[in-house]
Amino acid sequence: MLSQQLAQQRAESQEHPPSTDPTPVPQGSLIDAAIDQLLKEQFGEDDVDYNLKSREKSDLTRLLHVHVECNHGDTLVIVNFPSGYLSCSREEWTSKRFLVHSEKLLATGSKIFADLLSPAKQDRLLKRIKLTGDTISSKFVIDLTPSAEGDDLAAQLIDLSLPPGVTNWWMSKERLRISQYLVSGHDDHCPHHEEVPVDCNKKDTYVPRQQGPSEHLPSIDLDEIETSEPRNIVDYCPVRHRVNIIRLILAIEGYDLVLNSAPRVYTLTSIANILDCTSVIRDSVYTWLLAEPNTDFIDINTEVAFKIAWTLGIDSITRAAFRILVVEKALDTLATLPPVQKDRYTIFGRPRVDLPDDLQTVVQYASQKLVDRVQQTLAQLKSDQFYNIFDILEYKKFIEAGDVIRTALSANSSPNDTLSTSNPDPLRHRLLDELLISFNALFKKLLEYKGWILQKAMGAVDGYHRQSDYDRDRRCYVELPRRAPGSLLISNFSEAQHLLTPWFWEHIASCPTDRDGPYFPDRFLAECVDDFNDRGIRAAMYLSRGSHEKFANLFDFHLENFRNELHSALINLWSTWTKRDLEVPLARTKHLIVALTEEEFQYLPLWAGGLNDGSGGVFQSTVPDADLGPIGPGPAYRTGNTVATDTSSICQSDKTPSEVSTATMTAGRSVNAVPSNAGESTVHDDISVSDSRVSFTPAASTLALADTIAGEDSDDYESIESDEIDEEAWSQVEEPLT
Repeated sequence: MLSQQLAQQRAESQEHPPSTDPTPVPQGSLIDAAIDQLLKEQFGEDDVDYNLKSREKSDLTRLLHVHVECNHGDTLVIVNFPSGYLSCSREEWTSKRFLVHSEKLLATGSKIFADLLSPAKQDRLLKRIKLTGDTISSKFVIDLTPSAEGDDLAAQLIDLSLPPGVTNWWMSKERLRISQYLVSGHDDHCPHHEEVPVDCNKKDTYVPRQQGPSEHLPSIDLDEIETSEPRNIVDYCPVRHRVNIIRLILAIEGYDLVLNSAPRVYTLTSIANILDCTSVIRDSVYTWLLAEPNTDFIDINTEVAFKIAWTLGIDSITRAAFRILVVEKALDTLATLPPVQKDRYTIFGRPRVDLPDDLQTVVQYASQKLVDRVQQTLAQLKSDQFYNIFDILEYKKFIEAGDVIRTALSANSSPNDTLSTSNPDPLRHRLLDELLISFNALFKKLLEYKGWILQKAMGAVDGYHRQSDYDRDRRCYVELPRRAPGSLLISNFSEAQHLLTPWFWEHIASCPTDRDGPYFPDRFLAECVDDFNDRGIRAAMYLSRGSHEKFANLFDFHLENFRNELHSALINLWSTWTKRDLEVPLARTKHLIVALTEEEFQYLPLWAGGLNDGSGGVFQSTVPDADLGPIGPGPAYRTGNTVATDTSSICQSDKTPSEVSTATMTAGRSVNAVPSNAGESTVHDDISVSDSRVSFTPAASTLALADTIAGEDSDDYESIESDEIDEEAWSQVEEPLT
């Protein structure tokens, strides 16, 4: 009976007084909490002042005898346990009844606790308890026992089931040299405590490796590890679920929260989310993820880290994990052929786990934005306008010289004599014609040099000095049977995929200064440059229109200036694409370009530095303005011709939304008058390929939205089969004011 259990608990509490100095929950910013927690936890195992092992023992003792530890408060917490489950101390887990303070529960801001403590819920629960013949002396009572059936149970099973990377993270203690007090903790259902290993069981084929203290490499490969049965914990455990509910409540009360394993961190995060009190554990989980080298958890179990950080609202880790997921998804999209088992493994072999639908949508939209940026950049690099992308003065001067040559050739006589256009100067025509030929030869040679730069960068991985380092990093998560060399994987990359690798940008930036290479610009372009400069001097008198000095510099191509300016421009481009500016250390993803822009980050929530405010606006395309305004009233509303308002990502409009004015037509309709940079006319005859973004095919999201609206309207409005409006309907329309 409940009353008898409470009486027994009071008697035990007199024998074992509660702790009067519980460790308070860290307050303040995340970084302050992380520093405080790290200073408290990162002592050596032999430190007599603070024994981490004693924390684990205290945690277990407190949970087993929580009714003794927590016997003060106005709220009785009930957590019922199934029978037959043992703890690490060989004690059986039994149902728990303990007291906490309602004001601390409500201080979390949890809507769940507020609902459970509401008069309506309290009356219902107390009536149910009274039917069993029990009496309760506390002011409030809440039953946090998980549902045994129904939709709630199914949802919680999904949220609390451990992914494989979480279950196996205990091996990182030996493999990645992570403290055992962060990753080696036992499961809450632990019937064979003495048999649970701390280190991995090695196969007979294992050979110890020697490595320096500065090397951060796995000491043992995954395929060299034998299965350890006591470490094969189940995906979902009802005892693990209940014990961590109690841990969470104790953390609210201010007791020490011990995070000694990835399963515990993952389970507590899910439970805190279910109970709407994630702020209680945010600082502790943040500290656990940033305790180096445990940051490898973000690189290797990226989806899990992203989900945990998103759930707890940890902005830095959310952004860091998001970078990896977006780039990996973009690599899949840019592949020439669909990657094998892309749902299970990334292109570089990292095991994947499923994300919730809302998080998957965010990653998909951002990766498509990155794909668009990559394809646009590649098109620019491959086009004849390659040098126009950069501010290379020497090249601009060269192009201007070509315009001057063609202008001069279009005239039939020399500007320096009085001959009529019917008597052209043969020498002038020959010199200018030869100069134009030389100009075209140099222009072609410059494009050839650009093509070689791209070709060399695309194939750079074969001799890349850091590729072996990247392959060693991949050993952290790829077993030997699946571990193809990185150079082999990249040899099958499409051109666009190369732009998401660091070696592509490193080589494209270093090409102009490769003095030992066969295509050093001072050698490769020298012959054509000399010929162009010589012919420019000879033809100068026919180009200067009486002012020889005006064109003296125009027809003097300086190779050194061109090389230096090109190198500087490529260095800036390299920096733009590769500058990581990471929020947290990512040691295992150096083989990926993770320098996202705000265009990709916009899909993150506001608290993570994105623009996603929950309205769904960031996922919708810009709605075009109506050119002719509405035609017809009421449900039959339809627009006239429309014009797209999206601007090119290369040439953005310098107008802000505040500069959009509203003009009123004489018919009384209001339309937006949007200022344009195009001058008097927005119609051009020389539309380039880059203007092909304008499309008359509605986006998939727009079609889906239209279907949704149509479905909703069908419940409230009659279906309109035609755009024709009868005279009676028109008669209801007011005439515009004159």
